[in-house]
Amino acid sequence: MTKFLAVTNRRGGVGKTTTTLMLAYGMAVYGQKSVLVVDLDAQASTSSTLMGHEKWDEARQNGRTVGDILIEVYGEGPVNLSPYISSEVGDVHINPGQVAPQIDALPCAFTLDDRELELIYHFASQYSTLEKMYSTVRKRIAEIFRSLNGMYDIIIFDCPPGLSNVAWGALQAVDYAIIPYIPDRTAEDNIGWLASRLLEHNRSLQYRVLANRFQSKSGLMHGVSGSVNHSYASLGLVIPMQMALSKALEYEVNTQTINQKFGVGVGAVRGLYTAAHEWIYHPRMERVA
Repeated sequence: MTKFLAVTNRRGGVGKTTTTLMLAYGMAVYGQKSVLVVDLDAQASTSSTLMGHEKWDEARQNGRTVGDILIEVYGEGPVNLSPYISSEVGDVHINPGQVAPQIDALPCAFTLDDRELELIYHFASQYSTLEKMYSTVRKRIAEIFRSLNGMYDIIIFDCPPGLSNVAWGALQAVDYAIIPYIPDRTAEDNIGWLASRLLEHNRSLQYRVLANRFQSKSGLMHGVSGSVNHSYASLGLVIPMQMALSKALEYEVNTQTINQKFGVGVGAVRGLYTAAHEWIYHPRMERVA
């Protein structure tokens, strides 16, 4: 059975894309799992980083993005998402000369926001309240994404900042969510709001917080992350501030090993994979915040 996981935070700049890529490569290379990455951010950073600009642009031009899928929301029947998926993406192989691990992508494009607005206009006249309309749209989106069950070992959704209706639909479809955050003075309030909203939309959801871009010499960051970990379930590690992890967002035409791609940051990739894999595949009793 497929594991559905979202990387989410309503704030921008907290490392959602980096976390998504680290998880995708970790699960594929270390875990030998088939991975699908679904990009829900109209900025398409995850898509272009995984696919390279040429392959991403081809998918966009041919109408094979998340925004194009929204046309399927208008109907009520089953949806085949296979034509929208770009196969064999990424720039990492297991060993020199070997086939790359299986990572596929359902890319996003700048038109997603326009497509979502068109969708809202379409349904607006059919419901007496906005709440009913949004609920219906999100439920339909969740059903469409859940139709991918069984096609991959794990599906990772990279959610946008702000959390659109498409993102909330995906969040209703997932079993797990990782909330990356930067340990600053607003982090705990933001996480509290998001955690409560996540459970309102999906009572069976399990989530974990993840301190990102962590600076070991910062007393503030130590204090904030300690407080957050006390209040909310944590993955039990921090992702350090490292230039190597930022550089890894650059797509290389020639494939490379995971060590070459992430450099000195590969230890963080391995650590994140290990913590996420233990949580998802060897679950213990969930601690309620």
